[in-house]
Amino acid sequence: MAQPTPTDVHIDAALSNVSIAYKNEAYVADQLFPVVPVDKQSDYYFVFTKDFWFRNSVERRGPGSKYAEGGIQLSSTQFVCVNKGLSFPLPRETVENQDAAVDLETAGAEWLADQFMLDREIALAAKIFDASAWTSSTTLSGTSQWSDYANSDPIGDINTGMEAVKKLTGRYPNTMLMGAEVWDKLKFHPDLLDIYKHTNAAILTTEMVGKVFDGLERVIVGSSIYNAGAEGASFDGTYIWPKNVLLAYVAKAPALRTPSAGYTFVWRQNGYMIAIVRVPEDLRRRDVLLADHAFDQKVTGVDCGYEVIDAVA
Repeated sequence: MAQPTPTDVHIDAALSNVSIAYKNEAYVADQLFPVVPVDKQSDYYFVFTKDFWFRNSVERRGPGSKYAEGGIQLSSTQFVCVNKGLSFPLPRETVENQDAAVDLETAGAEWLADQFMLDREIALAAKIFDASAWTSSTTLSGTSQWSDYANSDPIGDINTGMEAVKKLTGRYPNTMLMGAEVWDKLKFHPDLLDIYKHTNAAILTTEMVGKVFDGLERVIVGSSIYNAGAEGASFDGTYIWPKNVLLAYVAKAPALRTPSAGYTFVWRQNGYMIAIVRVPEDLRRRDVLLADHAFDQKVTGVDCGYEVIDAVA
C-alpha cells in the first residue's frame, strides 16, 4: 500500500529563529581605558606637571610679611585617531534569495562592528603589555611564577606593584587586568584560598581577590580570542591577552585634573563612533556596507601602571 514518506510531507527549509555564529562573549579594552568620544580626528589634552602638586611649597609667614608664591606647570599632549575601514558586500541576487534567518544586512553590520571591537582589543593588549609601556614592572620566572603554588608569592608581588604606583602617583591602583591563563592559575592559588578558608570558597571570584588589596576596586580578566590562522587554513584560536598582569589607576570616567593610566579617544564620524553606511553599486547590482572607525588608545599616565610580566608559566 502506498504511503507518503517523510520527505513527501516535509520539505527541508532553513529555520527562521535559529542560526549559528561565533564571536567573543565580551571585550574588556574599554573597561581598562575609558572611551572619550571626540569630534575631531586629532587634538590636544592638557597635562599638569606632577612635581608641583606633591612638593610642599608652604612657608611660615610673620606679621606684615609677604606671602610666599607658588605655581603649577602645564603642558599639552596630542592624540591622533587613526582611521580604519572595512566593507561588507550585499549582492542583490543573494539578498533577494536569502532565508529570513540569514538577514545579511543585519549580520554584516554586526560583523563589521565586532571586527572593530576585536581590532581595538588586540591593539590595546599589544600596547599595554609592551615591556616599555610603564614606569615600573617586574618579570617572574621559574619558582616565582604564580603557577608554582609551593614557592610563588602573588600577594607579595601584587602588593609590591600597588606600593610602586602609590609612591609615584599618590593613589593605589584601582584596577587589575590579567589574561585568562593567569586567572586560571591565580584563582586556585593556596595563598589566596587560605584567606577565605573559613568561607567554604574552593574557587575564588574576581571580587574576592579584589577585596584582598586596599584600593583595588576591579579585577578584570581578558578572555577574548582571535583566529591566528590565515583564511582557508585551520582555525587557530589564540588568547588576545598574554600571561601578564597590569595594576593600574584608571579614572572611572573622563575627568579634569585626574590621573588615569589611559583613555581611548574615539572620533565620532557622522555622530557615530562606528559609522556604517549602505552604499549602492548599481553597475555591479549590489550594495556595500562601508564601516569607519577611528581611535587612539593613549597611555596618559606611564606612572599609573605596574606590569607583572610572565605571571604564570
